[in-house]
Amino acid sequence: LTQFMQVSISNQKNTNASIKNLEVWVGELTKQLSEHGSGSFLANTQVNPKEHYNLITTRWG
Repeated sequence: LTQFMQVSISNQKNTNASIKNLEVWVGELTKQLSEHGSGSFLANTQVNPKEHYNLITTRWG
């Protein structure tokens, strides 16, 4: 019973540490998202200079 309790306490400490790490990670992610503003991409985008697209169709049989 004592060994079971020690293992349970150890597992609980590990779980608590993992939760704390997740809280820190989510906090950092939230900060980054708020700095970039809503509705914007985190990468630079380029406008299509041709302003059109090409369509390719295939036919089986």
